[in-house]
Amino acid sequence: MEQCSPKIFIFTALECEAKALVNKFKLKKENIRHPFSIYRGDKIVLTVTGVGKVAMAAGVAYTSAVFPGLESPVMINIGIAGHKTQSVGRLLMASKIVDVDSEKVFYPQLVGANWPETSEIKTMALPSTKYYLDCLNDMEASAFYETAVRFSSCELIHCIKVVSDNGESSIESINSKVVVKWIDNQNIEIEKIVNRLEQMRLSIAISELGEYDEIINKWHFTVSGGIRLKSLLRRWNVLSSNNWLDENDTVFSHGKDVLRKLDADIACLDVKLK
Repeated sequence: MEQCSPKIFIFTALECEAKALVNKFKLKKENIRHPFSIYRGDKIVLTVTGVGKVAMAAGVAYTSAVFPGLESPVMINIGIAGHKTQSVGRLLMASKIVDVDSEKVFYPQLVGANWPETSEIKTMALPSTKYYLDCLNDMEASAFYETAVRFSSCELIHCIKVVSDNGESSIESINSKVVVKWIDNQNIEIEKIVNRLEQMRLSIAISELGEYDEIINKWHFTVSGGIRLKSLLRRWNVLSSNNWLDENDTVFSHGKDVLRKLDADIACLDVKLK
């Protein structure tokens, strides 16, 4: 049952990034054998994926398979990243994520006001001391986001980064002890973000989905397509006060067409960040 299931999933690349979070949220390491280190509490699961895009994508997908069936979970990538000008230890949230290798671009949706300071993130396959001006540099964010959107709603998927190096403090000065300290110093702010996203998840989860039954009865959907439909309708309901079907006179031949059009319509909605 959902009330006994974790609702918040945190992903770090490194054990030292996870340590302060494990202590803060009182998580215990799972005794079950997993290919990744997984720590669990009543409502939070933290997975240490390993460094790099492939490892992060695999960790997110594996964790989602181990804990299936939860609709619209909160999914957060927390870790360190370099920035040319921001001070070491500063917390920033991603407003835009660019994969330098594939050139794919993602836009996390920070709905509402009073979020922490934001920054663009550029994700690279290899560590680099070449800083892109006015943005964070990491090795996992794009893979995290691209994988996570398969399992949840964009409003609930975010990257939180703590600056680990900059133009004056070299990447060579980073070690596990200082990483634990940096994350620990930001734990109060991280907890506020987690709690806010949890409340947002609850509001999405209780949203009326009156259109769902009507749509599911009109067009054929696979099991995974039905889950995707629920997720998209919840996102539409968060961002729009209008009934989606009432807004459309498109003729659909298959559930895949419905999902494609609904996803495109959501992308066109204006998100007002007050």
